[in-house]
Amino acid sequence: MRWHFFVIRVYHKRVPKRVDHSARRREITDAVCRVTVRHGLAAATFREVASEANVSVRLVQYYFGTKAGLIEATMQQVSEQSIARLNQWIEASDGTPRGELEAFLKSFIPSDDESRIAMHMFVAVAGNPSRAATSDASAADQPTSNEMLHAMVLHQLERGPVAPGVEPEIEAALITAMMPGLGNYLLEGSATLDQVNATIDYHLDRLFPIESASEAAP
Repeated sequence: MRWHFFVIRVYHKRVPKRVDHSARRREITDAVCRVTVRHGLAAATFREVASEANVSVRLVQYYFGTKAGLIEATMQQVSEQSIARLNQWIEASDGTPRGELEAFLKSFIPSDDESRIAMHMFVAVAGNPSRAATSDASAADQPTSNEMLHAMVLHQLERGPVAPGVEPEIEAALITAMMPGLGNYLLEGSATLDQVNATIDYHLDRLFPIESASEAAP
């Protein structure tokens, strides 16, 4: 039997380990997020990210090619996580226009580690002109995050019913402008999560007074 164990040992030594490329890419993009949160997007160089992920610079280049490709892949990952979070919040809502809009808005508030990282990344990328200049030309045809937010808010307001005198288009623009500010207030410590949520509830109660009143009724 000894020869049997010897063959097994030799086989395992010679067979190369399978690499989970998806997991390896995820480790690197997670490192981009950590570096960006600590030091800003400009600090997320190949060398810094490789050091953070404990991999070689060559491996980062192999997977992503350029820094623009690395940032694009990172933002794709962050966006997918945000969408999954949004879907979970909406599925847990009561399905009314107010309930779905509340879930939609509050899902983007940086209330835990995952959403705080997402907020930091979106802010960092939006404020980086060099990233915009190196983005794929096809991205110009894609709606911006503000456009998508505006469209979602407008859709729920048009589902109604809303309070008399409410102008859905104007209210959608106001909420779209308000949300990034609330997120930043929370990130920088100028407001608490309870205060931010109360602000969102205040606006929704003003827009959907009929539903709010029925919810408060015994």
